Amino acid sequence: MKADWPEPKYTSIFGGQTKRHFINFFKSKKKVQVRPGAMQPEELKQVVQEIGKGKKVNIRRVEYDGTPEEKPIAVLITDIRGEYFTGNIINLERSIKQELDEKLVYIKGGGGSIDFYYTDGDIASIEEDVDEQIIQQMDTSDLLEILEALDLNESVLISYYDKEKGGVINGAGKLISKDVENKQFSMELNLINEIELDKPKKISLDLDKDSVFDLEVVI
Repeated sequence: MKADWPEPKYTSIFGGQTKRHFINFFKSKKKVQVRPGAMQPEELKQVVQEIGKGKKVNIRRVEYDGTPEEKPIAVLITDIRGEYFTGNIINLERSIKQELDEKLVYIKGGGGSIDFYYTDGDIASIEEDVDEQIIQQMDTSDLLEILEALDLNESVLISYYDKEKGGVINGAGKLISKDVENKQFSMELNLINEIELDKPKKISLDLDKDSVFDLEVVI
């Protein structure tokens, strides 16, 4: 006579309830720790994607206790991925000094490339840098009038936006060429952002393409 044993309570790992527990175990994710005052990962990701690659941004981060960093970091976004974005740290003074000395290894203020992971939870804000738009650009007709009145080799002060470096350059030097009709001119600068240059740096500007904020004679 066959015994009437109760139905076993286990199921195969390849199906049923045990399988569901098995999968759920490996699906569990580490909880993201967002610092006080920081943006949520999905919000940060959305803002970065809206700004887009190739844009200069100012990033302000927070410490573990929510205290904001003293100064924002100026970054040029070079890549955007699913879990992070990459940015090159912009430091005008560092860039200028490196041009003066190729052997220069370190300058206070840092530089280089950084991967910013959305789940790091330490970014309080990220905003596109539009300083070349905030600073009022001089009217082209006014600039041409000044340019026409200037003599070659005359000492001048200039403020303009450097697209390559992603920042405003304030320089002092002399005018070495001008073409008023085509709205172009060149200068040799010996002082850039209060840094004295050992060798003059030549710059060429086109008023149809470049943002010039100020141009005046040194008195």
